[in-house]
Order: sequence, then C-alpha cells, then structure tokens
Amino acid sequence: MGIGSGGARAVVRVAVFAMAVAAMALPASSAVAAEPYSFVVFGDNQFATASPTSGVPERMALPKVVLALQPAFVLHTGDLMDHGYDEGAYERFAEYYQDMLAAVPFFPTMGNHDAGKGIHNYAAFLEKQLRERNPSAWGPTWDREVVVRFRDDPTEYPTSFQDPGVAAARRLVPSGVSFKTYYSARIRNLCLISFEQGTRWWANTPLGWLEETLRQAQADPAVEHIVVIMHHPMYSSTMRDDPPDPAKPAGGECIRPVRRLYEDLFRTYDVTLVFSGHAHLYDRFYVPDDDRPTRADPPPVSYPHDGRGIHYVVTGGGGGPLNRGTWREESSWAFSQRRLCAYHVTEVQVDGRALRVRVHQVEGSADAPRHSLFDEFTIVP
Repeated sequence: MGIGSGGARAVVRVAVFAMAVAAMALPASSAVAAEPYSFVVFGDNQFATASPTSGVPERMALPKVVLALQPAFVLHTGDLMDHGYDEGAYERFAEYYQDMLAAVPFFPTMGNHDAGKGIHNYAAFLEKQLRERNPSAWGPTWDREVVVRFRDDPTEYPTSFQDPGVAAARRLVPSGVSFKTYYSARIRNLCLISFEQGTRWWANTPLGWLEETLRQAQADPAVEHIVVIMHHPMYSSTMRDDPPDPAKPAGGECIRPVRRLYEDLFRTYDVTLVFSGHAHLYDRFYVPDDDRPTRADPPPVSYPHDGRGIHYVVTGGGGGPLNRGTWREESSWAFSQRRLCAYHVTEVQVDGRALRVRVHQVEGSADAPRHSLFDEFTIVP
C-alpha cells in the first residue's frame, strides 16, 4: 500500500534527510541467520527509585522468567522507571536487573516516565546500554553480527518546547523537539527500530530518519522482519481514538494522532510487528492494509507473513498498575485479537521467515518465579 496523500510530503522529508546523511548507509547485512533464535519483549516496570518491588513482587520475578526463556536479546517498550528524573534512577534499574543485563542484550525505548525532566538520565543509560553492556552480553561476535545506528543523525533539533525553532523543526520531527534517543539495530535477519515517542505530544522521532531506515531495511534481502518498539500504542482497547472533548483537540490522551503519523509508513515498508506499552496489559491487534475488521472469537492461531497486515502488540505488563477498562466502541476493537490484564512477557521465536509469538503470564517473586502460557500465534510465509 502506498503512502497516499502524504506521499509528496514523505518524498520531501526523505530528500532533505538523504542530503544531510548521504554517508550514513549501513554496511551490507550478513547472510540470513539459519539457526532459529528468540527474543522477549516487555515494558512498563515503572520501578520506584528506592524499591525493586514497591509491593509488586512480580517486578523481580520477571527477569528470572526472561532468563529461563533463554532469548538472544530483550526489547523493552518504555517506562523503565516511575520517576526517571530521580538522581540515580537508571543506576537502580541496572542494579535491579543486573543478572539479566549481564547475560542478554537489552534494547529499550523511551516511555513518558523516562522523558520530561528525566530524559538526560535515560539518554545516558541508553548510551551505556547500547555501547557497553550489550556488546559485553552478546560476546566477541557483536561487531560482526549486530549493527546499531545510534546518534548517527547529524541534524540538530530543538530540545525544549520553548525553543523558537520548534515550529520550523516540525517539518522534520512531528513534535518539533528530539533528544535523539531513537535508534535502529540489525540483528540476524531482523531490523529493530526504536522510537522516541513517550505520548502523543512527544512524537520525537524524525520522519525522514524513520523512512530512510525503513527503506534500507525493506531493500536489504537479508532482513526478513521489521520490528518497531514505541511506547505509545497505535491500537489499544483501553484508550480512546480521539480527544475526549472535541473543543479541546490538544487535550487528553488518545491514539489516532499517533496512528496518523506512522501507519502509512509502516504499511508501505512492510513492518511485521509493532510492540508498545503505556497501557499496562497485554493487548494485541491484527490490522490488514485494507482495514478489514479481523476480530473473531476465537482468533486465528496463524496469520500470513505476506506484507498485507501488521500485528500491533501492547505488552505493558512489567509491574505498573494494571489497566482493566475497555473501549469497545473505539475503532481498535474491530481488530482486537486477545487481551490479558496481568503481568507478563511476550516471547517471539524466529525461524527464518516464520515467527511464533508466545505470551507468558508472570507470577510469584524473585525467589519463586512462575510463568504460564496465555496466548500463542504464528506468522508464517
């Protein structure tokens, strides 16, 4: 599916970005990985700086479950800490999850609790994670097997909404500001794209950078899956489509503004999976390019990997207060497949072009972690 009426604007964005980063092309990917592997996704731990559990022992059961699943790497959908602005907040995260971070590469995305006054703390944590901890956890083949693009965008963006350059910057980045915590990683036969998207107001990922990254991934014959992690969901059973008060379009959380920014790009470049958090539950949707409703009871156990639909998975069950409400009258409901209001992790098993997604409910504590299978589906060629 083409990018429709936004096509001309998209071409301008890509042209402007390409001129600024003519030398940023990625090295050719290595041959597609023949050996199956897996990765795990979770988010919204929202740790208190002073406590690893804050009354939710599942927060510390979770990394034990992750390690038991033996993934090649871990993705995080944002809100690592509750108060990212606290001094030492991310040092506490690294301490709480030290065993997992030492054993498995960890790729986070920025959440709204990581942004605001805490963004510089998060950015410092992210840089150390990508440049130091991840290579150490992966081992000596990191430089040959993983390509990370982080802070490679030479464009300077405002970092404050009070900056007089914000209005002009909105032709490049929707919010007009960016702290450059977005990045991409080529891992085996997968391209990961991590956004800087805390809320609908903080759409801080430059569209030119995003489209160029998607274009390169789609053109690379060794990339068989494009996976996006972004904190704010584009589909959700717990959030409204539009602002609750039409007279105040800038007020209230909602998902359609985020969907308008990115969905056409995701469809154009055949994104396979989009993982989000922000809503504290497991909530998955299958949205075909023709917007045909897909809700069924029970949902399918297998979906085609044909570039004609995208799986949107909210996996925000890392420890924050659970969300239980449902907006059945909103457009997301037509594409809803399954949901679970419980602490959980999402596991993705990769075997060439075939994917098996398994959702594990997490219970117990660090001393007695338990997990049970709640949902499972495949995406097959």
